[in-house]
Amino acid sequence: MRNNTPRHTFSTAMVIGTLGVAAVVTFAAKGACGEGIAECDAQKTPMTGLTKLSSKPDVSKLDAAVLDDQNVPMRKRMETFVKLLQSRIVDAVAREESSGSTEGRPSEFLVESWERKEGGEGISCVLQDGSVFEKAGINVSVVYGALPPSAIRQMSADHGGLVERIGYETEGPNAEVDSMPFFATGISIVIHPRNPFAPTSHMNYRYFELAHPKTLKDGSPNPRYSEEPAAWWFGGGSDLTPIYLFEEDARHFHKTLKDAADTEDPTFYPAWKKWCDKYFWLNHRNESRGVGGVFFDDLTLPAITSFKTTYIPVLDGEKRKNQVLLSEKQHDRESLFRTVRALGNAFVDAYIPLVHARKDTPHTDVHKEWQRLRRGRYVEFNLIYDRGTKFGLMTPGARMESILMSLPLHARWEYMESTTGTGRHNSSAALRAKAEDEAQYSAEEMEARRAIQAVLEQPVDWL
Repeated sequence: MRNNTPRHTFSTAMVIGTLGVAAVVTFAAKGACGEGIAECDAQKTPMTGLTKLSSKPDVSKLDAAVLDDQNVPMRKRMETFVKLLQSRIVDAVAREESSGSTEGRPSEFLVESWERKEGGEGISCVLQDGSVFEKAGINVSVVYGALPPSAIRQMSADHGGLVERIGYETEGPNAEVDSMPFFATGISIVIHPRNPFAPTSHMNYRYFELAHPKTLKDGSPNPRYSEEPAAWWFGGGSDLTPIYLFEEDARHFHKTLKDAADTEDPTFYPAWKKWCDKYFWLNHRNESRGVGGVFFDDLTLPAITSFKTTYIPVLDGEKRKNQVLLSEKQHDRESLFRTVRALGNAFVDAYIPLVHARKDTPHTDVHKEWQRLRRGRYVEFNLIYDRGTKFGLMTPGARMESILMSLPLHARWEYMESTTGTGRHNSSAALRAKAEDEAQYSAEEMEARRAIQAVLEQPVDWL
């Protein structure tokens, strides 16, 4: 039987550090963060001293005015934004959790702050085994240091020819630099509600930049040195994973994100919705992880325009030759930053009302069984396809509790389950399971399972 007392200490399954802090080793050296900075914590170097625990993030020293101050470096503005956003979302989730449900007594957030010896810090906010939320991780990281040439080359494959963009020879006999300063910051969230009728959601937004080194490899002053970064980009997104399909929930989630993206450009949402459907696709199951949302990466300006206002390519995850979708409006770094802020700020309105509406929906063990089956697919995606998770698991010294924090507490797999089993249409075992399920479960339950499975196998345009 579950212990419903408020918890401040956690089992070994509990995160000890962050849910997804992009450490230099994973995010920078591999450029591997698909789902977000936070889900690629493979830090090889020790932190400085013990981490610090508290009950909520401390934002008392942050100045919200810098968000609109173009004289402040973007790295400081984005860091301020993700920390303020983290605090606001923690408050929203905590309010929903403290409002209670029929599931038992509320739990509280454990907030752990850490510092990285080589440069950086992070704040992990984790709530586990609550009355409304089975697990919620809301985490921020800020990391910086120096990237070796091999890391820059590896990142270039995922970020549109980064080597050409920065303009330095990084390897070979004509190498101009032996490393380049980098900075990365982001927020990452994964929330698994307890009630099977309330959907899971994931969100992350991040910023990365490479700076000009002050000196070249031979020790001479760098004539191209500038306070402006040599390369920079934003990335991120948000998606919804329901257990049972409520079309009005999917429409609300998508419309809220679309409205936010449309404040800066109407071409963003349709492209990024398509990219989201593509990215969260489980190839081995031939189905999506959920009902989508938005996903984007490498959101920057063309190298030839530097920091000028211009039309930009709008990527949708497809690789095309001689065909580029351009934005409807002209953009500069400010408008792209506003886009990220609008989407990040929209998360609470997009998601929390769905949990509030579903948290007390009556349910039985049958519904929990289906929830665990569907969450098994969530586990499969994160362990098989998410680039950051995969690399973190293979990295010696990685902080496993952080990498695996995105996983639900409970998941289930059945052989050739009648609604979701891969290859079920040609399986005698699935046919027998179907007959058993139809005898055991109500027609309404079977139809509900088939309804969500249908939209996972054939992604829907919700708007």
